[in-house]
Amino acid sequence: MALTQKQRDERRREKSERLQEEDLRLKVRPGTKQALLELMEWAGIEEQGEAMTLMIHHLHRLGPGGALPLLE
Repeated sequence: MALTQKQRDERRREKSERLQEEDLRLKVRPGTKQALLELMEWAGIEEQGEAMTLMIHHLHRLGPGGALPLLE
């Protein structure tokens, strides 16, 4: 038997709570959006959230010495 919309919503909320997910909102100008779209195209990524998550984690992995020059 298929789940109702209410049941699907409840499952989604429970999973999000369990994983401690949090929405981050970001307003960008056209140039920033275009840069993100180009990065996504180069990497074959379709979801903006996935692209941003990967960039954050890869940049963090560089450590302060590697990441800071890219954040200036």
